[in-house]
Amino acid sequence: MRVTTLCTVVILLAASLSGCTGTETGDDTPADTQEIEPIEIYPGEDIQYIVDISPANSTFLLKAGIHRMQELYPRAGDTFEGENGTILSGALVLTEFSRSDDLWYSANQTQEGPRHGDQLDPEKGWVCPDEYPRCDRPEDLYFNDEPLLHVGSIEEVASGSWFFDYDNDTIWFADDPQGHSIETSVTYFAFVDSANDVTIRNLVIEKFASWVQLAAVGSSGNVSGWLVEGNEIRLNHGVGIIVGSDSIVRRNHIHHNGQIGVATGAPEGYRVTNVLFEANEISYNNYAHVSCGFECGGAKFTVTDGLVVRGNYVHHNMGPGLWTDIDNTGVIYEDNWIWWNEREGIVHEISHDVIIRNNDLRYNGVGHDIWMWGSQILIHVSDGAQVYGNTLYVHEDTGHGIGIMNYNREEYPDFGDFYGRNNSIHHNDITYLGLYGASGIVDDGEVGSDYYQDSDGDGFADWGCLAESANNLFDYNAYHHDGITEKFEFCGASYLTWEEFQAEGQEAHGTMDSLVVVPDDTPPDVLS
Repeated sequence: MRVTTLCTVVILLAASLSGCTGTETGDDTPADTQEIEPIEIYPGEDIQYIVDISPANSTFLLKAGIHRMQELYPRAGDTFEGENGTILSGALVLTEFSRSDDLWYSANQTQEGPRHGDQLDPEKGWVCPDEYPRCDRPEDLYFNDEPLLHVGSIEEVASGSWFFDYDNDTIWFADDPQGHSIETSVTYFAFVDSANDVTIRNLVIEKFASWVQLAAVGSSGNVSGWLVEGNEIRLNHGVGIIVGSDSIVRRNHIHHNGQIGVATGAPEGYRVTNVLFEANEISYNNYAHVSCGFECGGAKFTVTDGLVVRGNYVHHNMGPGLWTDIDNTGVIYEDNWIWWNEREGIVHEISHDVIIRNNDLRYNGVGHDIWMWGSQILIHVSDGAQVYGNTLYVHEDTGHGIGIMNYNREEYPDFGDFYGRNNSIHHNDITYLGLYGASGIVDDGEVGSDYYQDSDGDGFADWGCLAESANNLFDYNAYHHDGITEKFEFCGASYLTWEEFQAEGQEAHGTMDSLVVVPDDTPPDVLS
């Protein structure tokens, strides 16, 4: 079957091929103009070998079933499609176990990918929080398709956790494996960024040992023109998908990845331009507990021009929902649903012109709302933001509305200094479902820097609020509160009333009332 399929494809491109017969096409259409049938690949076959011996710009149809532990290097113009039920898995099924005291173990496990921490200055040991010291180890152990917590020593192993003794090639865990599926991730990437203009469609891609900051689909993203559409990307240790310039990521379900759901590639000296993320569901990412001071959450975009993020449902990520960080410009966030993310809903950090419009943001920043952190929308030491037409609901217990933040960010000399200035927040609807939360402007500029000003002499920095060159303005917004009117922060003054906020020159045309309407929380369906 394999020889016949491959020969048929080549025959349609050439008059003859040694070893193949039957060059007639069966109708009057010239052979070189007929549609080429996809090359079928069955579970257990060597996908890369078939790719390498096939014509350029081929379409490969991966047949239903599990294709295990294959790392693919596409060529320019290749398309990879799956039947319903096609799974690409980077995991090895474990079947041989022994027991020692209260623990189970599997020996002869020689896989060991690089730690992200190994590639950093030792002083930057903030990739993993102290309580999750192995978050940057790419190997995972799956118990009935659930990743267990990778602990730092054999003494810490308990139900729901595991330990990889790399020195002795042994995996240790506490739960009885009998009658259960036990897998461990081995293969690093499903699709490596080896060529431009690649299409990946209708596949389940899971359990790859992708490194922190690298992706199961796209590895580092140093390519262009990828279309990633209609896939389910899950349970990969690092990032789910990373793409480069002129790429489209559409209608994918990207969930339960170890660090981040989606990202853009940004190698040194390289910018990513004209990327569209549309109608994806991005949820429950960062199960490895990578530090959010490093990178975590639903999406992280870096050094982009012309990024568009539209119509996505981004929810329950451990970290921010959507995050642009470091010199992004010309960004559009529109028509997204961003709910229940542990940190900010949308955060635009040390970047430039962004339009944030017509999004629905709810219940983000729960438990992370000191200062203006935990805002539904946060303009984080950035300039040129237009934020309008958004509907926001702040959780009854915690979280904030819309914030503008300014302080010293001079650690990126290649991109110049960043300031929180020239930002316009207008025509948004903000509901506070409880007694807490605020919107406004905060500043923490240091004395002696270009960011610092204390114009009212109260001992608090206020450049971002009062400097004419800052030019940050809230106006025409509608606020709804549940009994407490102190809903504003303004450079050292926390929880101002509506009248006090207006007295500072903000919201000359805005409104505030106590008409709180609890929203319908039926989740949107963006994938159909």
